Amino acid sequence: MKTAIKAALLSALVFPGLGQMHLKRYVRGLIPMVLTLTGLGVLIAQATVGALQELEKIQSQGGLVDLNAVANRAAASSASGDWYSPLIVPMIVVCWLFSVIDAYMLGKGKEPPTAPNRAKGE
Repeated sequence: MKTAIKAALLSALVFPGLGQMHLKRYVRGLIPMVLTLTGLGVLIAQATVGALQELEKIQSQGGLVDLNAVANRAAASSASGDWYSPLIVPMIVVCWLFSVIDAYMLGKGKEPPTAPNRAKGE
């Protein structure tokens, strides 16, 4: 498999920045990794806080825990809230796309040039 395609697939299918790491461009790969992990961490933290708030509300009312209500609250709290919440998912997508394209372009630069095809007898 060609270097460029392998690097692009690593960044596309495994994790953004992994293709750059494979090409030994560590800092360049670390940037999309950190941005993506930060975005995912914020989303998980918001969902966890929302779920815990719903559980506390249910416990204070003395009712039974409704898992659907907790799940709905967690999803709603990760989708809304602070001003930056709507920007997180697009940031992750942009980092992922940048990582795939960048890994492919870096890999293309590392591949040896191919000789032009010549017809027999030339």
